Amino acid sequence: MAEMNQNRKIYQARFDKVLHFIDTHLYEDLSVEVLADVAFFSKFHFHRQFSAYVGLGVSKYVQLLRLKRASYQLTFRQEIQIIDIAYDAKFENPESFSRAFKKAFGQTPSAFRKEPKWQPWHEKYKFPAREGEIIMNQEINVEVVGFEEVKVAAFEHRKAPDLINESIAKVIAWRQQTGLSPVKPAEL
Repeated sequence: MAEMNQNRKIYQARFDKVLHFIDTHLYEDLSVEVLADVAFFSKFHFHRQFSAYVGLGVSKYVQLLRLKRASYQLTFRQEIQIIDIAYDAKFENPESFSRAFKKAFGQTPSAFRKEPKWQPWHEKYKFPAREGEIIMNQEINVEVVGFEEVKVAAFEHRKAPDLINESIAKVIAWRQQTGLSPVKPAEL
């Protein structure tokens, strides 16, 4: 039993490393071969184990993450054209992007851009929690530190966690309206 738990921890660590690699290399080639090398598995063993761990095949998982990133671009980067977002998400043409996006989010990219509905995506796709990821009801160690008084703006999110992007859109709109920068410190 102890050996089985040890093997499970080793596999979890390898797959957490693979998932982190995918997150940080989403623009690059993420073939089964590349990801199997990251996990130190043969590509056949890797593909079976990845599907069991995540609940989806490798290419489907990568496509969903690219579509998720595209959804953020559609919502929060209005200046980028949908066709450019489609190519950035590694689709060969805007039509295949639109079909895949609608299947994942239940809306076309242009409809999502106008009025995003985040909830269906979050309900449909649940991925395994990763080591280091904050999970609801997880105990968190907090360290209190002192520093000079600073004025801050706060916006409370009082909806379901899956709807956080709606609140983010409101904050971005407020920031743009006031001209405050999200990067440089503001002196009020």
